[in-house]
Amino acid sequence: MSRFQSIKDVWEYLDKIPMFSKTGVSAANFGLKNIQRFCSLLGNPHEQFKSIHVAGTNGKGTVTLLLEAIYKAEGYKTGAFISPHLIRYNERVRLNGEEVSDSKILEFFQQAEPHLAQVPLTYFELSTALAFWVFAEEKVDIAIVEVGLGGRLDSTNILTPDCSVITSIGLDHQAVLGETKPEIAREKAGIIKPEVPVVLGNIGGDEVQEILEIANSQGSDVVFSQDLNPQWSDGRVSLDDMEQPLQTHFVEPVNASNVAVAYSVIRTLSDDFPIEKNKVRQAIEGFPGVPGRFEKMHPDLYWYFSGAHNREAIQSLFEGLARFNDKEVVFILSLMKDKVTDELIEPFRQFNRLFFYQQDGDRAASIEEIRRFLSIKNIDESNFETILTDFKQEVVIFAGSFYFYPIVKRWLTHMN
Repeated sequence: MSRFQSIKDVWEYLDKIPMFSKTGVSAANFGLKNIQRFCSLLGNPHEQFKSIHVAGTNGKGTVTLLLEAIYKAEGYKTGAFISPHLIRYNERVRLNGEEVSDSKILEFFQQAEPHLAQVPLTYFELSTALAFWVFAEEKVDIAIVEVGLGGRLDSTNILTPDCSVITSIGLDHQAVLGETKPEIAREKAGIIKPEVPVVLGNIGGDEVQEILEIANSQGSDVVFSQDLNPQWSDGRVSLDDMEQPLQTHFVEPVNASNVAVAYSVIRTLSDDFPIEKNKVRQAIEGFPGVPGRFEKMHPDLYWYFSGAHNREAIQSLFEGLARFNDKEVVFILSLMKDKVTDELIEPFRQFNRLFFYQQDGDRAASIEEIRRFLSIKNIDESNFETILTDFKQEVVIFAGSFYFYPIVKRWLTHMN
């Protein structure tokens, strides 16, 4: 009898696997051997669908979901793989814009059960295999697959996509990817496959030279999305190839570059996946944004969540705050230990109202660690309601870690 009789059995199984969010690098496997072997036992599902592979320090989640929206608007059957999930595991695998069902996840675990004992997989590797199996089973027209961490040794890199994408290069996860931007660029460029075109975001300097060197060695054409001259004006994005600006729901100016990347990808694949311009406009202008990326958390208040946790993402967050320059800003932060550096904390010193929530888990930073850098008050389960009730006129930004998101959601549900 299968050990997976119900979806509850699946959740219990997954809960026993170490997660990167809790234990960090020890929960990861940077190599392709196990995922290749496991997918081979599954019948190599990753070879059975067309795909776009999206890497980048920042912006890769936004570009992934923008592309999903555009192809879906044209009528293609889409798959998308994103991480991390914010509330439910099902968020990681999407079909036609909807989370994969419990029943489909259960079916995968029932079919894959004989192989689980043969090949040890990490939490992320197992999620990757699930996504590839679902996309093959559902016969999607195209799947957009977001890299988990880095690129070269990420489990998603067993794909041979129709287009590779690198949205940006910034300093993040240096312990794994390298201490400098050129080193990180090399790791991310590891997703480039022979003769597969690669679309680049706003990347310059030595980083772009590293990427070009690898692309040239692979015989891969490089498309520079910045050639579209993306411009930002209070939510409106202008591209040289679009007659009129796109009126988006984005708040952060960096999304002009993300829109340019997505648009460059669909132009690059237009022979195999033609899309009418009006469908592109419809999808981008109707795109609600990405959960956890400057997401409005309350219908009536200026309360937002931002998962910004590296220098470039924090800078983007502050640029988005420019539209609220007539209001006082309150930051409620929650960070992982590896993010507690003077460089990342320094920008927050300009704000007077700062609070810190300490999460569970070995990776979570403590308020004592934060107080070495910032004058900051504690917020926790006992006082969040009292504190937040005082800030109904201010702009409140919950920020610093995507793993803080379900906690904030629970707080706001409790208050409503």
